[in-house]
Amino acid sequence: MTSRAQDVAIYLSHHFHHAWEGFGFFDLQRLLYLAQGWHLASGRGVLFTESIGAHKAAPLTYSVKGLLPMEEMLPHPELAPADEDFLDSFCLTYGVADRDAVKRQVDREDSAWRLAQLVGGEGATIPPQLMEATFRLMLLDHAESNRKMRNTQIGVQMHRAAGGNVVAFRAR
Repeated sequence: MTSRAQDVAIYLSHHFHHAWEGFGFFDLQRLLYLAQGWHLASGRGVLFTESIGAHKAAPLTYSVKGLLPMEEMLPHPELAPADEDFLDSFCLTYGVADRDAVKRQVDREDSAWRLAQLVGGEGATIPPQLMEATFRLMLLDHAESNRKMRNTQIGVQMHRAAGGNVVAFRAR
């Protein structure tokens, strides 16, 4: 069973309304895009069936367009238990990020919404298969960056260790 985009938006609004000062419409839209993309990339299928379009400013889930109710107006979302578990993990991960980091991740030139916009024009629907593929590529990029950083750190540690093993001899 998939959840509705509006329920996912309510869940994200509950969390990020407190985590980010001035939480706004495009913040919510970027988070919906990321949640859908990571859900697809993890092999779980779509989180919600409503489409996401390639708006010029950000990916846009049209069914929640304009939806950013005040905290006291938010009902409890009706989510599948597996979707709620996924969103709990998602909120923990992105709750420590700031909106600029989220914006940078969404605004990548090779992101699904940028590619859909390039091919189909503004407002084009982003196919779930494209989202899944680009998010998996993002995972590979992240893994490669981590590998390079680890190799650099290991090289620095080996250099320090080699320098620490040098014994100085003085002539008698």
